[in-house]
Amino acid sequence: ENIIRYYVSDQEMYEHMLQKLDTTEDAPVFLFGITMQNHGGYETPAEYYTKTIWLENSSQAYPQAEEYLSMIHYSDMALEYLITELEQRPKKTVVLFFGDHLPQIETEFYTELYGGSFDTLDQQMLRYTVPFFVWANYDIPEQTVERTSLNYLGRYLLEAAGIDLPPYYQFLKDAEAVIPAISAMGYYSKTAQAYIPADAAEGEEAQWLSRYEMLQYNGMFDNNPSTVFFGNYIC
Repeated sequence: ENIIRYYVSDQEMYEHMLQKLDTTEDAPVFLFGITMQNHGGYETPAEYYTKTIWLENSSQAYPQAEEYLSMIHYSDMALEYLITELEQRPKKTVVLFFGDHLPQIETEFYTELYGGSFDTLDQQMLRYTVPFFVWANYDIPEQTVERTSLNYLGRYLLEAAGIDLPPYYQFLKDAEAVIPAISAMGYYSKTAQAYIPADAAEGEEAQWLSRYEMLQYNGMFDNNPSTVFFGNYIC
């Protein structure tokens, strides 16, 4: 269906993407799709969606979690549809799929699921960890990424598509070798073997965080952005 709850369904968006791909069969195309079906909050009246997930043996009712998980079930079915359709198409296609944040559902659900509170930064990062995958309808090398962050995902997509990394993405690949994951809350320190605040960084890790900060500032705010790193984006 076109609408689930109050939002455009994942299925509808995937059908639109496939239509775009089919109408540009002879030319390269890049599509960036953001799904809305699972957007919070999760207090939708029952007449607007069909619940498919019920939690059992929990200490209390979690209606928001059940609604979110029901939406994930619909998302799984829609994603299966997209992958199945792409498998049947001759045009080489690469898919990068990821989530961008945790759902705002009952805090008690997370606490019960985890079995305790989220006191340390390492524990808090568990709440912000989302899966991702890169898939293609042709053979690509398989790998498992133990730890990364959203800012690095673009280079995995480019490499899977066989595209040489531009300087900016090569910088990110080099940075990832030292700083495997980074967010507004902190970064994963290989030295500490844990997530720590950025201002606690030392040595090589601190150097790479500083380089990254300077490059970001240059690309976003500087009146003279680097033509080496950002030349393709300067009008």
